[in-house]
Formats: sequence, structure tokens, C-alpha cells
Amino acid sequence: MIQFLDEMQEHFEKEYPREGCGVLAVIKGVLKWFPCDNVATEEDDFIISSKQYIDISHRGDITAIIHSHPDASNEPSETDIKYCNATGIPYYIFSYPDMELNIVQPEGLPTPTLYGRDYEFGVNDCFSAARDYYITKGLDIPFRPLFEDDWWEKGLDYFTDDYIATWGFEKVEGNMQKGDLLIFTIRASVGNHCGVHLGEDLFYHHAENRLSCRENLYPFWKKYITGVYRYAT
Repeated sequence: MIQFLDEMQEHFEKEYPREGCGVLAVIKGVLKWFPCDNVATEEDDFIISSKQYIDISHRGDITAIIHSHPDASNEPSETDIKYCNATGIPYYIFSYPDMELNIVQPEGLPTPTLYGRDYEFGVNDCFSAARDYYITKGLDIPFRPLFEDDWWEKGLDYFTDDYIATWGFEKVEGNMQKGDLLIFTIRASVGNHCGVHLGEDLFYHHAENRLSCRENLYPFWKKYITGVYRYAT
């Protein structure tokens, strides 16, 4: 990584006084540095452009999420630690301008508790609920990139067939089966919610401003299903 320090410093200088951010990724066996746009609204925060993140993740394996702490120490904030654990990817935090590095490793996830979780976008939301359900069934579901909140209002689409295929699922037609991933499109033009079919008329999900729960698909939810996906292996 030392070969990228000058480029990183230039990027952090360009972003100053906002936090600069980017990722390291292995592309065809070669480590590369990708500076990214910080789309956070707060000056002392960072959110990597999810479009850039997804584009990079399609090209290779992201090995580190990098950001600067302008005029501050490289100690991780509570938010840094929380999202490092949520993404499952190491955080490389540089103090700026002195460029001292602190590497924060994600903590191992215990077997998750599925029901009654408080909603927090990017940590406990519909995707993490579905991912954690599959983890309890022994499936290896990859961590997701940091989705942008309200992405369906910003011209972004995370629940495409190709992207869902990277999680190990393929689209199916016909009757739903227990364990199928359900994509919902609710008052939007693209999918903006997901859940897991539990058999009969029940599904498991985590909606905004609610606790994670199992719920009946009828009469409300069924009409919003726009995709059914099954784990391919």
C-alpha cells in the first residue's frame, strides 16, 4: 500500500476540510487504489459513492475502505467501528495532514439475532436482515457496499439481477419457496426493499422505523413483489 501514499495524500488535500475517502481493491491479482467521491452531507463524515463502490466491486475484490480524519487523530469514531463491523472490511484511517495510519479490523459476527432488532440504515436494515437470516442457515452471503439512503430517489438501482447474482442468487419464476429472497418495489421505479420467504404466506424482513419481524405477505406486501430469487447452490 505504501506505493499509493502520495496519491492518497493528494486526494485528501483535494477534499480538505472534508474527509477524503477511497478503497483498495485487488484487480486481476494487482492491488490498486481508487479515490472515491464523498457524498456525505456532514463535513466530519464520509459516505463513499455507492455507484463507484459497486463498479469497483464488480471489477475485483475490495480489501480496505480508506478515509482521512482532517486535523484530527486517526482513532476510529464509534461510527467508524460500527460500519467497519457492518461491512466486514478493514478500515484504514489516516490523520491528515501528517498521514499517520490506523488499521481497524472488523470484529467477527456472532450468530445474529433475527427478530426485534432496531432499525438503523446500513447496520440493521432490510438487506442486513436478509443476509443474517441466510448466515443462520449456513450460507455465505457477502457483505454489501454502503448503500446510499433513499437510493431509489437518486437514480440508483441496487437490486438488479446481475448484482443479486453476486450474492449467489438467481431469479426464478413460478411458486415461491421457503428461503427465497423477495425484492419489493414500493412507490418507486426500482426495487427498494427485500425480505425472505418463510413458507406459507409469511416472510421475514426489516422495514424502516419498525423492528425486524415475520409478517404475512397478504394483503399489503404481496402486491409489491417484483422479483423472486433462489440461492443457486
